[in-house]
Amino acid sequence: MKNPIFVVLAGGIGKNFAPLVTTKSLFPFFGKPFIAHALEMIQTAGAKEAIVVCNNLNEKAIQDLSNRYLKIQTVLQTEASGQADAVSLVAKLVTDDQSVIIMNAVDLIDPIILKSFIKKAPKTYAQIMAMKVSEYFPGGYLEIARDRVVSIIEKPEKGKEPSDIVNLFFHYFSNPKEIFELIAKQKNGDDAYEKALDELMKSQKVEFMVYEGYWQKLKQAHHVLDMTQLFLKYKLKNKIDRSAKIDKSAKIEGPVEIGPGAKILAGAVIKGPAYIGANAIIGNHCLIRDSIIESGCIIGFGSEVARSYVGPNCSLHHNFIGDSVLEAEVNPSYGTCTANLRFDGSKVKMRLLDQLIETNKEKMGAIMAKGVFLGVNCSILPGITLGEKATAMPGSVIDQAVKAKEMFRKN
Repeated sequence: MKNPIFVVLAGGIGKNFAPLVTTKSLFPFFGKPFIAHALEMIQTAGAKEAIVVCNNLNEKAIQDLSNRYLKIQTVLQTEASGQADAVSLVAKLVTDDQSVIIMNAVDLIDPIILKSFIKKAPKTYAQIMAMKVSEYFPGGYLEIARDRVVSIIEKPEKGKEPSDIVNLFFHYFSNPKEIFELIAKQKNGDDAYEKALDELMKSQKVEFMVYEGYWQKLKQAHHVLDMTQLFLKYKLKNKIDRSAKIDKSAKIEGPVEIGPGAKILAGAVIKGPAYIGANAIIGNHCLIRDSIIESGCIIGFGSEVARSYVGPNCSLHHNFIGDSVLEAEVNPSYGTCTANLRFDGSKVKMRLLDQLIETNKEKMGAIMAKGVFLGVNCSILPGITLGEKATAMPGSVIDQAVKAKEMFRKN
């Protein structure tokens, strides 16, 4: 039997990623778009071929990732019409003797365990990657009868979960033609793929493999913080590029990766795990800990960045950035700080323009989209989001979500 082809779904527009505007598959971690890490994951696991369903924003970048070890073919999904539509687009590209593994482009798991999933798969007709949970999970739960999956229940009411095993979207099909035909019979809708899978389960044995390892999905903006910690724990290379310049009085503790052309100035302290991207500048007497600083950033005098993601070309100057996401080209002027802990000790919710989103985080600062510019001495309350190119007057206490390109004036 041939190695299974991976079908990677990367055609979504990421409407749940607000207020961030970079498409999720291209969101950079460690100097590379997220999709590059996902494709490296499946290549490490043994994949030889991948069909990637793309959108207009990421197609060219994904095509450029093809190499002699992993052949990548792209299919353009012109409208974000859901998983079923995305899977249907690849039906004509898969031969009758070819098996497939369908996955989302924004999930990362341990490639070694994924390799075990691939190894076991040919012994089954169909197989689902699953994970045991000890607390409520806002996703699909498996309804199980012995060693087979009977159904996937999406977001059941808390306390009415059919099992303690949830669906990870890595689905193997030895005969994908059947699932393609079942999808084609469904009416368009967000749950068309799930309905087709339920129909398959009525006639065929769909098995599951319980996954034990790291997993993270890049779905909502606050998940960037979780993904940051995953990268720092599992993907960090403890190395300093030869072209990086580090002052003798700077202190580097723990595992740290420092990219080419980076500069660490006098008195700076970097406590690993931490990533400093290419040509970034960490200024005098700065403190960086448990954070990602992407390429081209200037972390100016006296700034502290803790457990945060700072995207490309951001400019800081005497700021505290804690448990926060700065997408790219963000400029919080002198003295601006993020608050990351509620007075009442309750968990922080992410505050969007029209809704509050549970994050399950005791500490969380701000989410700032690309191009945000804040005046001096602003204070941002926990969980606040600021849209693309939003601004704030000096001295503002920002206690509500700010629209893209809007100026916040409340003090």
